[in-house]
Amino acid sequence: MAKLKEMKLSFVFVPRLIAANLIENILPLHSTEFLKHLQQKWILSAGEQPVDEIRDYFGTEIAMYFSWLGHMTMALWFPAILGLFMYFFASFKYKTPLDKEDKQDSFQLFYDISFVCFAFFNCVWSTAYLESWKRKQAELAFRWGTYDTNCDSYLQDPRPQFRGEYFAPNPVSGRMEPFYPPWKHALIRYGITYPLTMFFVICMFAAMLVVFQVQDAADIYFGSTFLLSWITYLPMIVYALMIVISDKIYRQLALFLNDLENYRTDDEYEDFLISKIVIFQFVTAFGSLFYIAFYLKDMKRLQETLATLLITRQITQNVMETAVPFLMEKVHLSRLAYKMTKSMSDSTLRRHVQEVRRKNEPSTKNSNTSLGTYFTLGSPISEGGIRKRFSQRRMAGKDNELYLLENLEHKHMSDEFHLRSPRLPLPEFKPTNSHGPELSQAELESLMAVYDRPLDDYLEMFIQFGYVLLFSPAFPLAAFCAVINNVIEIRVDAFKLCNTVQRPFGRQVKDIGAWQKAMELLGMVGVMVNCALIGQSGLVQRIWPDLSWGGQVLIVVVLEHIIFAAKIFIDLAVPDVPYWIRIETARQEHYRREAFKRESKMLSSARTSGDSSPGSDSVDVRHRSLADNRLRRSVTPQASRLSVMKRDRDSHDSNCIDDN
Repeated sequence: MAKLKEMKLSFVFVPRLIAANLIENILPLHSTEFLKHLQQKWILSAGEQPVDEIRDYFGTEIAMYFSWLGHMTMALWFPAILGLFMYFFASFKYKTPLDKEDKQDSFQLFYDISFVCFAFFNCVWSTAYLESWKRKQAELAFRWGTYDTNCDSYLQDPRPQFRGEYFAPNPVSGRMEPFYPPWKHALIRYGITYPLTMFFVICMFAAMLVVFQVQDAADIYFGSTFLLSWITYLPMIVYALMIVISDKIYRQLALFLNDLENYRTDDEYEDFLISKIVIFQFVTAFGSLFYIAFYLKDMKRLQETLATLLITRQITQNVMETAVPFLMEKVHLSRLAYKMTKSMSDSTLRRHVQEVRRKNEPSTKNSNTSLGTYFTLGSPISEGGIRKRFSQRRMAGKDNELYLLENLEHKHMSDEFHLRSPRLPLPEFKPTNSHGPELSQAELESLMAVYDRPLDDYLEMFIQFGYVLLFSPAFPLAAFCAVINNVIEIRVDAFKLCNTVQRPFGRQVKDIGAWQKAMELLGMVGVMVNCALIGQSGLVQRIWPDLSWGGQVLIVVVLEHIIFAAKIFIDLAVPDVPYWIRIETARQEHYRREAFKRESKMLSSARTSGDSSPGSDSVDVRHRSLADNRLRRSVTPQASRLSVMKRDRDSHDSNCIDDN
């Protein structure tokens, strides 16, 4: 593969070349030494994440995700500690030596009070957390030089995958570019996307009802038996696994539908993809809990179901992100070892066998060597990319040779050497090995999995945030389970990025995008759900037994409005941007305007004096060039940092990007 810079090709054309299938793959290469240093401070350390180093290596988008995850983990400690106190204090109070009736009344009173307090605290806490994160991400964006990177969609270039029916001038720039009628977006969205989404939701709802019926039967037959009572949890575990599998299937469907809707810019494409996935995930993840809480009205079952779904989902996600890729890598490595051994010629294998015999004449210690040690990078690779190097075309006409190789290996293993090792170690496949396939670092890393931005990671944390916010009064330990999971999740995601996927391209962002709006909307839903749970729990009826049903509803509505008022007050009282950032951006804008005024005056005076003297054209050009140079030097420090970052990033990418 030739280096992109050797083709004298501008980097801006690469997406179009990929869309036209003229470039097969393009990727930045990992830096092994830097990754070792980064993993020591990131994965193996219990301290604060090195977000600046993450940003330098992976880009602003991934650094922003890990900053958000760490910030949410710290914020979750507040409901986690309160939930632990409520859970253990309630257990202690229930075990105190009192009369049975007094104990029940005392426990119920404590449970009712703690339920209301915890629900109110969660709603207010979610608002405070979201406002705190807005300020934190503004500080990070300003520090990283991406605070003012947003621009209108008409100023952005169309996606390479965008298909226009005809060319039309851009309303802003006037440049001719592909145009797709907006009414077709709506037609596909309302005619295809929403019906298919509703069909999937109905299927999951039907599966949920079947699982509940099975669980009811399990409670009847096994609930009274102590040794078999664990069987009653199996249906909900199966349902949690069904949710994970259905999420993967619907994810592919959402990608297909989003491509079909044909959005112009990357931001539009990502926003609509997130909306599709969030809607389906909300129904599948929380539908069963809504059904139990407001239809079955069973708070004990709600607590058990929430605990099962939360813990099972967290364990399943972590296993799928780490254990499954690790096992698949081992399987692929063993199959690759077999394929590479068969691909060697007779003479190559004979030379290798002779080397092994010389090394193992005294002993056979350390003769069983893993294939991974011969790939000096140590990166996970998949079988698909190697298959191209040993294709049927290149292996044609070697059937007899492979037969001889197998017999030769068997003969040397059984008759001559009598090696104690069960396997013959493979020869070294290094880029400098003239006898084996020459695999460069770029080729090896091109075989690794592609990291499709942190969308799945955001989604996983979004669902967890919903479990904690919506239904944690029924299960106070939900926040504590989330904290433990997030501590592990940070390291799991970091390990995945450093060891199991290709190095992603850095992307400049100023915030977490549509996920901020999704979580704010979830916070509004959380207020209504928690107030409905308070009314559903019977607390109002126990406090005011003579109150009518309409009066109970009125009290719940008043409580809901009080919580909404508290959320609005926090939202208005806490600025989204810290004061010092507003002062600094205003100062930079002031400097920019003053510089523009000075250069405009100089330019106008130069034109005036040039009009009354010979050679005015050359004078005007000279003064205009001087003014442009001064204006260029007066650019704000933040813009200067952005230009330097872009120049360094482009230089780095051009040095490590390959094409076929």
